[in-house]
Amino acid sequence: MPSIPWCILHEENMSPQIIVCDDEPHIIRAISLKFTRADFDVHGATDVESCWRLLQRYQTPAFLIVDDSLENGPDGLELVRRVRADENLANLPIILLTAQNFDLYEYKEQLADYEIAQIITKPFSPRELLSTVSSFLEHEQETNTPTFVRTRSRVTVS
Repeated sequence: MPSIPWCILHEENMSPQIIVCDDEPHIIRAISLKFTRADFDVHGATDVESCWRLLQRYQTPAFLIVDDSLENGPDGLELVRRVRADENLANLPIILLTAQNFDLYEYKEQLADYEIAQIITKPFSPRELLSTVSSFLEHEQETNTPTFVRTRSRVTVS
């Protein structure tokens, strides 16, 4: 079953779903609090396997927010690889959270292939993260076309 665009969820009075995968529970709580107050349905996971189960359970999320370097099990980029390889989730927009000391250049070619919607450096503002997601979804609603399919571009890492 392909993802349902947020604009359709909105028309049916359903809250858009955000799945957050980060090994730091306080980051999940901060994001959840901000997004829940903005009428999003937020689900959190602290490792790749838990997140994968959520993605299989809720196959219509509006966004996936994932930490690049999860400590428990495979890293966040492994989760991104799985999502992109899954026919039902391949077009899911992904925001990658990264620590300031994470060397993105080392993963330059992989990131280009993963079609990350946005890379946000920690520490970050949950308000700015909400603004980023909302902008994507508002554009999708206005055009009735999933933004991440129409305008997703390759990440440039310098």
